[in-house]
Amino acid sequence: MKPSTHPRSLSIVIPVLDEEDAIGQTLQRCLDARQGILQLAGLDSVEIIVVNDGSTDRTVEIVQSFPGVTLIDLKTNHGYGAAIKSGFAQASGDLLGFLDGDGTCDPKFFGMLCKEIIENGADIATGSRMHNKSKMPAVRRIGNYLFAQLMTLLSGCPIKDTASGMRVIRRELFPKLNLLPDGLHFTPAMTCRALFDQQITLREIEMAYHERQGLSKLSVFRDGIRFLLSIINIALMYRPLKLFGWTGIFFFLISLLYGIKPLYSFIVHQAIPSGMIYRLLTINTLILASLTLFSVGIVAERITASLNGNRRKYSWLDRFLLSAFSTKKLIIAGPVLVLLGIVINVGPIRDYLTTQQISYHWGYVSTGALLVLAGMQLSALGVFERLLEITIISHYLPSSVQKQP
Repeated sequence: MKPSTHPRSLSIVIPVLDEEDAIGQTLQRCLDARQGILQLAGLDSVEIIVVNDGSTDRTVEIVQSFPGVTLIDLKTNHGYGAAIKSGFAQASGDLLGFLDGDGTCDPKFFGMLCKEIIENGADIATGSRMHNKSKMPAVRRIGNYLFAQLMTLLSGCPIKDTASGMRVIRRELFPKLNLLPDGLHFTPAMTCRALFDQQITLREIEMAYHERQGLSKLSVFRDGIRFLLSIINIALMYRPLKLFGWTGIFFFLISLLYGIKPLYSFIVHQAIPSGMIYRLLTINTLILASLTLFSVGIVAERITASLNGNRRKYSWLDRFLLSAFSTKKLIIAGPVLVLLGIVINVGPIRDYLTTQQISYHWGYVSTGALLVLAGMQLSALGVFERLLEITIISHYLPSSVQKQP
């Protein structure tokens, strides 16, 4: 997004919860770093705001001993993200930054982050802890790497550090980053939300990272689950087809690999052994599951595009699926598959109606059933897509987006 004015000031928000061991040193380092930040980034002022998120130790007392530091005292715990949002609401800076109060990051680095925004046009600049000199614990490094890979896959944009606790954003951008959570998963949710919006530019710069002072509030398992769910939720809001599409392709490829043996047996020996009946049932299930995932992803993509006014460029996978599952093709392909499934089973149906027994190989019944069920599903999806075109999409979605494949 294009900035409206040249940034002249920075507000640093520091959320704290029982950080008496580190907050004094963190604030002193922030105060000492102000002049360097001003000179490096060409700013006029730096504001420091501490948001106490229900601390029960001496954190508030220590913060109050520093003149020139603004304190927002939340008497009860609201959450890491809620504390940052409270600080941003009262901040006056053109640029909004936040910093963990545990002493892990160097406040001087705000100068580099602000410079990246001012000189290189970034909307969000974040410090990356994922490098060889970082002191991040191994367990958190592994988790961060896995989340980064997932976010990169879903968004199509490379990212190394999804949950950095030191970053700067343009003030006018923050209201657009809606629905960010109140907990510790605030930072990965912000990263994910920015990556999914092609109008937002996010830049990472490697920064020094040290061991924290005091006990960490992060639970690797509990907060890891929250991080994962926040990424999935935002992916569902902005790129549902990517999520469902890749999962559907995975199921479909497994079904193809699982079907090599019976297909070989049929081609070479003109027969499928009875022992493979469970294999074919599994193949049928995987194929229908993949079609279901494709269907849900495509419908969700149509709806989110209409609601978000999404003008993003689609990946090759998105374009292929949206083209292959277009309304016209579905309305044609669905009935054809149903008819083909019935034709394959004409003999077995005739046998059953006349003799109450079926002399045909069970493979005919299995294949015919798969085609009928797949055809019915595609027909239902085609009808549903047509209803979306008539109602939601035609009413809300700009014509330029409707024409995209």
